[in-house]
Amino acid sequence: MRFVRCVLLALLAVTSPSFAAPDEPIPIELNAAESIQSRCRLSFVIENKSNAAIESLKLDLAVFGRDAVIQRRLVAEMGPLRRAKTIVKAFELDGACGQIGSILVNGVTACVPGDAGACLDRLILASRLPDVRLYK
Repeated sequence: MRFVRCVLLALLAVTSPSFAAPDEPIPIELNAAESIQSRCRLSFVIENKSNAAIESLKLDLAVFGRDAVIQRRLVAEMGPLRRAKTIVKAFELDGACGQIGSILVNGVTACVPGDAGACLDRLILASRLPDVRLYK
């Protein structure tokens, strides 16, 4: 009987809406780019509007120059994202910030919990930098 109760509680936890993979949008904004010596620090503002935490959100990024040629590819960990929380993440790249023309979110390599493809669909991208486009 005790085993049955434990199984029922486990099933309830898995099927409960608070544990289900959320489908709310995940806004990501490229907020700032600052040159530090010979590097460029990119700052992103990420919002988790859902009531479920995101343990890992890894984005496959392609950075294009002003000439539309790929300068660099990288995987950036944007998580963890606590539920109903906004955070700032910063990443440094070699080179001057003024040479960046756009950043493509090429894909989502990890989204826990959830499906990487579904997380890609949930991303809402924006850039505060007038000369740098952030898109998927």
